[in-house]
Amino acid sequence: MRKYSHHIEPTKELLDRVKIGDLVRINNWKKPMCVKGVSENYFVMVQNNFGETYYSVCEKKPWSGVKHNAMRGGMFHCGRDNMLFCMPDFDYDFDNTESVNRYLQMFEQGEIELSVRAAIPIWEVHIKVA
Repeated sequence: MRKYSHHIEPTKELLDRVKIGDLVRINNWKKPMCVKGVSENYFVMVQNNFGETYYSVCEKKPWSGVKHNAMRGGMFHCGRDNMLFCMPDFDYDFDNTESVNRYLQMFEQGEIELSVRAAIPIWEVHIKVA
């Protein structure tokens, strides 16, 4: 049985090792999220709770701002995207690999970003390798 590796003050190198199928817990989360897609600077993970799918996108590059809501300069963050009425041409079906890859490429190209209203800094991360 594999156990979670616990990392305080995550690094880009650590986040780059996360791959599809890994289970990830951020900060004090009790229930993990399963990684569904990975790109150069982002990965998206999901969790199913009572028929509802929740997602979170992790940014693998430190935020360049100073402070905004919960976001902190120099830290890595995770949260939902900043699209108010959902992403056009994306139905948030994280089981469709092609769709997930297209979604992550939109982050890479700067078409969408993490929501500064909902993103949280990553103080520690727990990873269970698939």
